[in-house]
Amino acid sequence: MKAAVIKKRGVIEIERVPVPEPGNGEVLLKVEACALCGTDQRVLAGEKHVDVPIIGHEIIGSIAEIGQSVKNLKASRRYVVQTVIGCGKCPMCLRHRENLCEKGFVAMGYQFNGGFAEYVLIPKVAVDQGCLIPVPDSLPADVGTLIEPLSCCVNGMNYIPLADMEHVIVFGGGIIGVLNGLFAKNRGARKVTIVDISQERLDLLRKLALPFDNLVNSSVIDIENWVKKETGESGVDAVIIAASVKSLVPQAIRLLKRSGHLSVFAGMPKSDPVIQLDLNKIHYLELNLHGANSSSYAEYLTARDLLVSGQIDGQSLITHHFALDDFNKAVSLQKDPAQGALKIVIIP
Repeated sequence: MKAAVIKKRGVIEIERVPVPEPGNGEVLLKVEACALCGTDQRVLAGEKHVDVPIIGHEIIGSIAEIGQSVKNLKASRRYVVQTVIGCGKCPMCLRHRENLCEKGFVAMGYQFNGGFAEYVLIPKVAVDQGCLIPVPDSLPADVGTLIEPLSCCVNGMNYIPLADMEHVIVFGGGIIGVLNGLFAKNRGARKVTIVDISQERLDLLRKLALPFDNLVNSSVIDIENWVKKETGESGVDAVIIAASVKSLVPQAIRLLKRSGHLSVFAGMPKSDPVIQLDLNKIHYLELNLHGANSSSYAEYLTARDLLVSGQIDGQSLITHHFALDDFNKAVSLQKDPAQGALKIVIIP
């Protein structure tokens, strides 16, 4: 089979490698599509470590072969793959919160080979956990790749009473910021503003006619003054940080109204994650701060149903398709906001 194989830092080659053979409890999935993620860029650049040469975790495919002792899965059926695999024994895993596994989860495309290949082997621990989630034949494969990132947004937003929100701000105009904003709208937030420093990216969102109320370029507009004018100095109900910029955290706190919510969705660079905060702001304004770390089974079901029903229009978010042979072209295009890419999908 063909696969995009990491040879060394920044070097990916399309090679022919053996098709994996499923052992006891394992499943071989024929990949229909696998999308590029921002984290993939960090891996390919050597900034984030993985244990395997083939990455890709936003996977949809159909079962090609089933190993012995596998039950309740059918050949030729279509599935998306839950990325995170927990220990199955700790209190969090027993509550099906594998993304908060106390022993530290492992993941498809990180500790197990991923979906930038014609086939991907689903290990027994993932099959046993139920990481293969069925999707209907009516769901386009490219849209199916959005289930994983949307599930992460559902998870992060679970802490926020969106139906009560008058105004939500999302920092970051990439696909994750967009999905957070679309989910906030779906759950009842009356106004959603996307903030980014790239005018090209904001222009793309405007061109795609996404249902956001404001697109603000914070490199030319003082976002704190803008929020004061927009809200009569009361602040916004919630801020979601979908960009790995730690200085946004104290700024976001200053944007919040009393009892407002801050979601630190994006992970920060591990080499420099610490920042000073005015804790009295949190104390006296009774602010709510939340983290967001991947997702678990329940969030996948919610994301799947939103995309299958069309409540969130996934097709409008996919701007580019590439064959596996053109994987490096896709990676290069995703790096440049001026190229007009929001979501890039690889079709093996």
